[in-house]
Amino acid sequence: MLPITDFLSCTDPLDEFDSLSYHQTHHAKTYVTGLAAARSKTVTGIAREVLPAGSDRALNKFLTEYDWDEDQLNHERLEELQKHGETRWSQDGYIVIDDSVFQRTGKELPGAGEFYDHTEGEPVWGQDLVYSFYTDDKTSYPLVFRQYEKADDEDQDDADETKYDLSREMVTELEEEVGVPADTYLFDSWFAHDSELIKHVESYGKDWIGPLRSNRKVTYANQEMRVDALEERIDKEEREIDEETYKIWTKTLPVSKLGEVRLVIAEKVTDDEEENPIKYLATNKIDAPSAHIIRSYSYRWRIETFFEDSKQDLGLGDCEMRDSDGASRHWHLQMLTYSLLRLGPESSVSERLVSKASSLRAQLEHGLKEAIYNMFSWVRDQPDRDLDGLMEEIDHLFLHSDGSL
Repeated sequence: MLPITDFLSCTDPLDEFDSLSYHQTHHAKTYVTGLAAARSKTVTGIAREVLPAGSDRALNKFLTEYDWDEDQLNHERLEELQKHGETRWSQDGYIVIDDSVFQRTGKELPGAGEFYDHTEGEPVWGQDLVYSFYTDDKTSYPLVFRQYEKADDEDQDDADETKYDLSREMVTELEEEVGVPADTYLFDSWFAHDSELIKHVESYGKDWIGPLRSNRKVTYANQEMRVDALEERIDKEEREIDEETYKIWTKTLPVSKLGEVRLVIAEKVTDDEEENPIKYLATNKIDAPSAHIIRSYSYRWRIETFFEDSKQDLGLGDCEMRDSDGASRHWHLQMLTYSLLRLGPESSVSERLVSKASSLRAQLEHGLKEAIYNMFSWVRDQPDRDLDGLMEEIDHLFLHSDGSL
């Protein structure tokens, strides 16, 4: 990998953050630049490839010893996003709650344990983070997160918080501290199973949409039955929604643990030889059109894209910190990196257009181009160096970054 001679311009907003001192801002810029542009996303890798880092020891102390508040940093990140029209949240947006498991090998990593990974379809060893995520027609970014840790078998009487507990904590933070105005929460079937989470969301006057598991009990025609058994009894109406064909049935009826809710049974018609996928969507939006409920729930997929992009390109699962505070700071800085890339630099029209791209890949490519430009600028700014001396210095930079183009 080429040596990174300067901070990426997307880190400029950090100069205005009150949560960081002058020297801490330098380290934060180093880390964000490394997560965005370095080949290795570990402390050692970032310090090796981002030349302003100085040393991995200083960067490690920034994560584990320096006095700064990652929660305050996160709130300043969200405040910065509200200064720009393309990332400003609104009532029409959605808050998604979901978790993701990062497969790891280290036994001493904070919170590491055996968790079920739905992408693998089996339990894996790793770390489990529960996230809240904002999304609307124009933007998407993470809000806050909690790490889920399982209690040891012998400590079950003093078990740690469940993922449902952590989710309710996040809702409280978003509503009472952060002040996200989005009217609607989206869950997958696991989180929608917790009636207390649903009640907690409703206590703030917010709406929710989530799928039911196929064995969830509903009451129809004075008879209690599984929702998948109900699906076999009803006649669905075919409709076009956003150029997709669905067979839909909807009714307001009682659902176990949830009370009276709107149920939408939606079978998506595909060309595949396998059976058409069916969703049993429940919501407290009693009067909303079926198309609105189906279209709204499709926004939940944005958090899956965040997990995928962040794991592949931004070091979300690469944290090697054995200190829980250091690991938390790594994940907060990763959210900061994702958001600053989404926001994009504002120094030119072309750069603003890059910030509006739907895929994070465009922003990462822009960061790589900027790193190359900074390298060329560094060469240009050495007018008094003879060619042999300049080439020797360039060789030293590449050796320092321990990589190749």
